Amino acid sequence: MDILQKNRLLLIYNPVAGEGAFKENLDTVVHQLQKNGYQVVVHRTSQNDEIDIILHNYKNCIDTIVAAGGDGTIHKVVNGIFKAGITDIPLGIIPVGTSNDIANYLGIPTNFIGAIDVIGKRKVERIDIGETNGIYFVNVASGGLMTEVPHTTNVKLKNLTGRLAYYLKGIEKLPNLKPIPVRINCAEQKVEADILLFIILNGSIAGGFKKLAPAASMVDGKFDVLIFKSVSISKLLSVFVKILRGEHVGDSSLIYFQSAGPIEILCESAIATDIDGEKGPLFPMNIKIHPRILPVFVN
Repeated sequence: MDILQKNRLLLIYNPVAGEGAFKENLDTVVHQLQKNGYQVVVHRTSQNDEIDIILHNYKNCIDTIVAAGGDGTIHKVVNGIFKAGITDIPLGIIPVGTSNDIANYLGIPTNFIGAIDVIGKRKVERIDIGETNGIYFVNVASGGLMTEVPHTTNVKLKNLTGRLAYYLKGIEKLPNLKPIPVRINCAEQKVEADILLFIILNGSIAGGFKKLAPAASMVDGKFDVLIFKSVSISKLLSVFVKILRGEHVGDSSLIYFQSAGPIEILCESAIATDIDGEKGPLFPMNIKIHPRILPVFVN
């Protein structure tokens, strides 16, 4: 790499994330990154962006990538990184979305200056990345109850009320609660049952629930699998209360185990799946883990 290209950083930002708060502070962000020794190239995402093409075009002249947005933006950038074949370039995160589960797990502050300080310290750790049906995910793959909520919630409502918008939309779905028949196969466990929801976690946080998978780690080469059995709405609500308290592990309404993968999930029902807050693939889902493959800046 040419000396003029050293510490050259590609900043990819979502202009609508966080009610557009990031673009209002773009100059400040660029200035702070420059103070940390980076030459900054800025790319503004659009709905039809092919981020892998952008990354492919820049891959020989950058040595750092920063994604500014929520979990959905990070998801798109990570998939672009894999498609462009540049998993050796470290990824920084500036969390400005409705959902910042990935940043929260990694200990990245949700304010611009704090997040940039993490990038400036240049402390890098390689983390595990999941993959299902050719789609990569950093944090979570799920299916069933409420997994379509992030895809159907109005953007303006998300920006105005934050994560509350997801919860309100989820409550709206409860009266239509129906069990789904699934088969989940992996070396560690086989499940064939009617369930409400399955969650395959790489990190410990999802949907804002910080204690959802207390044993989960993004560096252990394993997924944490959480399966919600078919129960009444009242019982389900009591389980969510336990999750908030971190007291749900061992509850008879749940199946919880760890798996190094691969995991096969079969379902004949037309239910929604979710990957890092984005619309997921159709069944069957074939899920595997790539241990310690992606370098990210951590606190």
